[in-house]
Amino acid sequence: MEGTLTPEIWEQVAIDSGISEFNKTTRDIPSYTELMDHRINIMKQHNLKLADIVDASKKLDLLDGALDFLNQVRQEFQVVILSDTFHEIAYPLMEKLGYPLLLCHQLDVDNDDNIRGYKLRDLKSKRQAILGFQSMGYRCLAAGDSYNDLQMFEVADRGFFINAPESISCSMSEIPNLKTYSDLLDAFRNCN
Repeated sequence: MEGTLTPEIWEQVAIDSGISEFNKTTRDIPSYTELMDHRINIMKQHNLKLADIVDASKKLDLLDGALDFLNQVRQEFQVVILSDTFHEIAYPLMEKLGYPLLLCHQLDVDNDDNIRGYKLRDLKSKRQAILGFQSMGYRCLAAGDSYNDLQMFEVADRGFFINAPESISCSMSEIPNLKTYSDLLDAFRNCN
């Protein structure tokens, strides 16, 4: 979701808080658990709350053309968003996307609105979801922009980078790196 349809929530947190360390994503730290542990430690150091992250999420607009692309894809395909985000912070963006099915993780939040930790569905949740859909007879096409999407590409019927940084796409040159939603929609259609 983030980086493909929406901006990165945590980059907006960096802008709002003035803490540049929040700019790091899975493009910088491929291990999602290391990345989230890093973010939570910074939040604790600066007394940031869940509400601060939700406020950042609410400020974001979708990437240019994202909603039109998603609406076009929904006319021809079943759409599921597999993301390493958290339901508690993604809901403002889900509203803007027309509430597609989002499979993601959950935060552990205390009564004072502090993020104490997180509950990952599975360390390879994107991979597991694709395998689950395939076990029910679905053909799965996947798109993403970062290292955490590789697990999905390994098992999907076809996988595509969309706007992945060159440092990532070059290391996985067998995965096409598309630059526009139009190109991605055409690639999906050509898989039929």
